[in-house]
Amino acid sequence: MLKLHDFCNRAGARILWCTPVFGQAVGTQHIDEILAVWYPTHKTFLDLSDAPGAKESYRLRGACVAYAVIHRCSGSNSPLDGNG
Repeated sequence: MLKLHDFCNRAGARILWCTPVFGQAVGTQHIDEILAVWYPTHKTFLDLSDAPGAKESYRLRGACVAYAVIHRCSGSNSPLDGNG
């Protein structure tokens, strides 16, 4: 996780929260954890694969994560702002 924090910092992003997943009511996806990452702009998010350290970050992710999905969501109604 430390490498991910370093990568996010270099990309101008930051991890807001991370939580394990203990189950789901519907579906069959196997999900171990969910991370919420803040990016300063939509372009920063889109350029993530070209950010400093991206190649190594994706290599490490591929070595230890079987399945990953990255979604872009609105920053409004975040659980952290009391409106989510």
